[in-house]
Amino acid sequence: MDAQAPPRALAAADLAALLAVTRALAAPFDLRTMLEEVVAAAKQVLHADRGSVWLYDAPADELVLEVATGIAPVRVPSGRGLVGACAHQRMIINVPDCYADPRFDPRVDRESGYKTRCMLTLPLVDHRDDLVGVMQVLNKSDGVFDAYDEALASALAAQCAVALQRARMTDAIIEGEKMRQALEMARVVQMSTLPTVMPAVPGYDVHGTFIPAELTGGDAFDLALVGDQLLVVLADATGHGIAPALSVTQMQAMLRMAFRLGADLDMVFRQVNNRLAETLAADRFITAFIGVLDPATHRLSFHSGGQGPILVYRAATDAWERHRPTSFPMGAMEVTSVRPAMTLALGPGDIVLLASDGIAEYENGDGEPYGDERVCEAVAGHRDEPASVIVGALLDAVRAFAAGAPQDDDMTAVVVRRQGPAAGKGDGRRVIRRAFARTFDSLPQMVEFTAESFARLAIDPRHRPTADLVIEELFTNMVKYGTGSAMPVELAFEPLPRGVRIVLIDRDVDAFDIRRSREVDIHAPIEERVPGGLGLHLIRRMASSIDYDYDPKRRESRIAVSLAGEQ
Repeated sequence: MDAQAPPRALAAADLAALLAVTRALAAPFDLRTMLEEVVAAAKQVLHADRGSVWLYDAPADELVLEVATGIAPVRVPSGRGLVGACAHQRMIINVPDCYADPRFDPRVDRESGYKTRCMLTLPLVDHRDDLVGVMQVLNKSDGVFDAYDEALASALAAQCAVALQRARMTDAIIEGEKMRQALEMARVVQMSTLPTVMPAVPGYDVHGTFIPAELTGGDAFDLALVGDQLLVVLADATGHGIAPALSVTQMQAMLRMAFRLGADLDMVFRQVNNRLAETLAADRFITAFIGVLDPATHRLSFHSGGQGPILVYRAATDAWERHRPTSFPMGAMEVTSVRPAMTLALGPGDIVLLASDGIAEYENGDGEPYGDERVCEAVAGHRDEPASVIVGALLDAVRAFAAGAPQDDDMTAVVVRRQGPAAGKGDGRRVIRRAFARTFDSLPQMVEFTAESFARLAIDPRHRPTADLVIEELFTNMVKYGTGSAMPVELAFEPLPRGVRIVLIDRDVDAFDIRRSREVDIHAPIEERVPGGLGLHLIRRMASSIDYDYDPKRRESRIAVSLAGEQ
């Protein structure tokens, strides 16, 4: 279960002890040693006298006392005593007076000579929601356990469950599974830590995705509600394979635990950095953006350890901001203090884009990287779309650019978009954009997008047939004659007082101004006509205006066709 924020401030020493347990999960361990560390941490943080961990033996339906202070291993039926009640109910049981609770079994006390006064009992549940065991903490030194203790113990219980998951995976590898099977298991564990359902944030639309270059990868992201705020994380560990995957997974676990226990952003960044510095090899580190969004004030506060650039699209000005990392990569060295977190104020339609370097650095067959500029263009082309569509369109554009070149690095993207009307260049214009693959198979999708855009922008439907003809003719020419380009073609619609402006942007192509294409004499006999050019001739006759721009440096053509009524 998730621990709620404790009723009193979280002490730095307590957080350091809890993170030390999480940090230990990144190192090789045997199960008993790991469980002993969890029990030792519980005794220290909760000021308890003893602790124990019971493992659930599903085939026998029994609980086995695996680790306990001063007690030999014991097996009991899963329904017996406080430990059995906790396993059955899967809820924390806090008993201030054990001998007054009929569920308490005093036989262990009688056999050991120990007197149990008060006890916390917590279920251990893995990522599949399966019971793996029960943890108990006994006899607080200065009274009985309270809600604060329950929150701390719950955090430790969660880490104990992680240890059991990892032990099972390790055992499977030791028993002789092949490396690929091990990687597949690691992928399942890693992917299970990522959000599968995006959180609902009032006034915001968020989405993230992770595509590893191999079965496992060194990237990770998180989008999770912590109270009324949204935790936003994107991390990228050096290297590929199991080791980086474990590093970012453990960092993610530390972050969630610390924030849910009420630690502030500055403390979390410093403490997690220092735990990573103790664990990672000297040549290893993690670049990470760690932010907290307050949807009530529309302010995103963050630290960025080496992760950048942080890209922010401003709807009011139709422009991008680029922010540099605020610190060096996490785990590179220990720190005693950090600079105050940076804060961004987000307006309606603003978009925060976080992308790992595997996106901008993805190279095509000629060795040319995709680049941050193309990243911004792909996102801006879908700025009015849902966050999931924005992320999908970005990845589609990268793949189209790569044209079959292999993925050499993990690709991870996170989009946080504040909902609301987005103005274009500050003049109140509404524009809907989408990119389409350079193939004739895209034509049906473009027709659907045209219908959708006309409806959303309340454009006179009488312009639809002409718009479809214009788009089909221009796009067909781009596919037929722009054969040297693998870039998608961007289509946009903007409503006019009495019509519509249609914009098509074609990249990585030679210049071709349709305004200068030859005239067609439609009255000449068929046998005297030169084939071709009739479609462009009709567009020039139907359009109220045609604009053409070409950027030779970027080899980009932009055609804007206005239909009936621009004023």
